[in-house]
This record gives sequence, structure tokens and C-alpha cells, in this order.
Amino acid sequence: MTPWVNSRNEGREGDPVEQKYFDEAKSFMDLPPDHRDVGTPDEWIPRDGRMVRLTGRHPFNSEPPLKVLDDTRFLTPANLHIIRNHGQPPKLDWATHKLNVGGSLVTNKLELSMDQLTQGFPTTEFPVSISCCGNRRKELNMIRQTIGFNWGSAACGTNVYKGVLVRDILQRAGVDISDVEGKYVEFIGTEDLPNKVGVGPFPDQPWGKLCKYGTSIPLGKAIDPADEVMIAFQANGERLHPDRGYPVRLVIPGYIGGRMIKWLAHINVIPHESHNHYHWHDNKYMPPQVTADIALRDGWWYKQEYIINELSLNSLITRPAHNEAVGIAKSIGGQMEIAGYAHSGGGRPVTRVEVSLDKGVTWHVTDIERTEKPNPYGKVWCWVWWKYWIDVADLKDEIWCRAWDTCNNPQSIEPVWTLMGQSSNHVYRVKVQTARAANGEHVFQFEHPTQPGQQKGGWATRIQDKVTSAGYGPIIYSAEEE
Repeated sequence: MTPWVNSRNEGREGDPVEQKYFDEAKSFMDLPPDHRDVGTPDEWIPRDGRMVRLTGRHPFNSEPPLKVLDDTRFLTPANLHIIRNHGQPPKLDWATHKLNVGGSLVTNKLELSMDQLTQGFPTTEFPVSISCCGNRRKELNMIRQTIGFNWGSAACGTNVYKGVLVRDILQRAGVDISDVEGKYVEFIGTEDLPNKVGVGPFPDQPWGKLCKYGTSIPLGKAIDPADEVMIAFQANGERLHPDRGYPVRLVIPGYIGGRMIKWLAHINVIPHESHNHYHWHDNKYMPPQVTADIALRDGWWYKQEYIINELSLNSLITRPAHNEAVGIAKSIGGQMEIAGYAHSGGGRPVTRVEVSLDKGVTWHVTDIERTEKPNPYGKVWCWVWWKYWIDVADLKDEIWCRAWDTCNNPQSIEPVWTLMGQSSNHVYRVKVQTARAANGEHVFQFEHPTQPGQQKGGWATRIQDKVTSAGYGPIIYSAEEE
């Protein structure tokens, strides 16, 4: 088979792996690398060729096709879980990697091997949905370009994670968990990433040319048994894949994926928020009038009231699929299924998902498949899948969906543009077109707002269908933006 190659290799599935490799492989890591990674720093990493590449060959950022999520529903295969890499995944060894527990507030500093971590502490195992808060960013990029790349609608997935609670590790390190005020737990990975903004706002800890990826959370959250913050070493019963944090990663259920540090090397207990570059200069939900220049000029990156931690309420439609068609004559007297996923953040359950066939004038409550059992404190960490059957004769111009959570928060009708293009969670809309198929049959054809990466298609790419407001004033588009 001749490999397909171009300069970016975006938006196209990889060549299938030959069956003999599957027959001989004992794990996913025994499969050959994708040909598109040859000549990159990642060529040693096997990857599922179905993953849609969003940033060219390197770094590797990808999501599965939305149909794959619809096919697998609640539990996502580990090899098809989303990947967000800022740079090259480090080539770490289980036998030599260490997790260091320290910081100025730790009395019994630890250096844990992977065997000591996984065999010397109680373990826990439960499902968690991890979503990049850039999910659905391309919809915002079609309004005005953000500083982020084109995530589609599948930047979310659920695995069953096994690991050790951070609470147990900190207690072993002598941390007083009865005194949490003003204290934070910092998590730092191993990879070296470029600093693109300068020395930062901390004279005692200036940022260098290279920075580790890190974040922090309040000590009270890290040790709260209701929040179940863990250091994970398995997903779906197998060791983590290199792209997904091998050998250990942080999992903060209910938080955005950008806070769940991969390739974890350091846990520090300190008397202030982390000074890490990426804790401050990433994942901010600034007001829509703040552009890149304004953010730098007026110090918006250092206003922590705009930090994104918990996932936003969100829902979208996976069925009918983009460009799916239904014959009008043969189905007009029948029904069809509308389906999709929804999630909230912070452990809050989704209470209902609704669909509308008349642009929000009336709403219909869907059936929710609740696979996950809440933890003893009533919190849930996973998406739900929902479905609703409609009469085909009731189809009009659009199908909308929206979710509600236990705070009785619904999704907004209109989008809100932000500089980073994150927490994009307005009502999801699928347009219904009438068309003629190749065989001459008249059909209803369904169109989602966008397709991921550089893939073409979606109603939000056409000027006549773009929104006219996104929180920062009237929008006028030019022909070049189509």
C-alpha cells in the first residue's frame, strides 16, 4: 500500500493496520506507528489512524470522528480518546520514572517509583469523562479567529481510570489535611515547552525559555474525598498510552482536560497558587471584547477570576450525522432517532436534555441513558447519552438541543466568542435541508455546524448562515471569510 502524504496530513484517516500486526500484538503499543509520524519526534508512538489530526503532523492534537463516539457511546476505546499535546510526548520508562512529592509545606518528602506508587497505596477505579475546554472551538473560529486551532465536536471521551487518590499520597507525605486555608497542590509534568510571552509576573520565579506544563488546585479540593482527585496509571484496564500520559497522569474529575497534567513528575504543596507559565497563560475565559492585543496590554492573562477549571455544561447532536440523508417518500410516515451526548462539570449531574424542532419555540424532553452511578457524595464525573424519537413529518429547518444541570443552568441560545475559543457551549444546531440524492430520490439531508480541523463542510462556514452577534457587537463578514 502506498502511503498518502501531504504537507499537513489533516482531516484524513490513516491507512489501516494490516491484520497480521493485530494478530501478533499483545497490546496497543505493539502496533506499528502511523506512516504520517515518520520523520517526526513521535514516530515511535502507535496511533489509531481514525483519529482526525487538527494541527498537522506535529504536535499531535486529534479527536475521533463524531460517528465513532456515537457508535461506542458511554465508554470510549482508549486508542480513540482525544489527545491534546503541546509538544513532543516524553519517552518515559516505567522502571525509571519517579513521582516526587515535595514543596515547602511537605514534611516527609517522597520519591516514588511506579511500582511503589501502584503497589504501596490503596487504588481506586471509576469512569471519568475528559474534555478539552476547546471542544466546539471551530464554531467560534467561523465567527472570528481565536488563538486556538479547530477542535470539532468530539474533543471529549470517557475512560475507566485506575489510580491512587492524591489525598492518600499527601497524607503519606505528612501533609496536615485539617489545615487547608491558603494552601495549594501544584502538579508539574516532565516535558519542556516554549515560553512565548517573556519572564512573567513573578520576579522571584521568572519564566525561562522553556517551561514545564503545570497547574495547581486548592489543597481543600485535592484532599476532599467527594472530589476523588487521583494519580492515574491505567485507562480501560491497560497502562496509559504515551500520548495520554504514560506512565502516570493527574485526573481531576469534573475539570477541563487542560488541568489534568500528563507525564506527571512533581506534586508540591505550597502556600500560593502555582507560578507555572501554563497555569496563568492558558485556559482563560475572557470577556468577548478582549482581543489578543488587549489581553497583553491590560494584563488579562493574570486575572485569575477568568481561569477555567470546571467543565461547562454542554450538549450536542451525534445522530443524525453530518450529511446523513433520509428518503422523504419512504420515511415521511415514520419516525427517526435524534441522539447525542451531554455533560456538566464539578460533579453536577445533567438533569435533562431537550430538543426543539421549531428554533426554540417549544422543547421536548429526551430520554437519558444514565450508565454511571453517582459516588457516595452524589457527584458524577461522566457524560450522559440521550435520545429522542421524532416524527419525520415534523422536521422543519433545524434541530436544536440543549442541556440543564442541577443548578438549573441551561445552555445559551447564542454563542459567546472568547479569545481562546474555549467553553463553547451554546445550543447545538443541525440544519435540515431538502435535496435530491444521486439516485433521484428526494431526501432530508442534515448539516452540522462545522467539521473538525481543516475538513470542509458545515453550515457555520457559509456567510448567509453565520451568526450576527457573539457578545462583542454587530458582526459584518467579508467574502474572504467564507
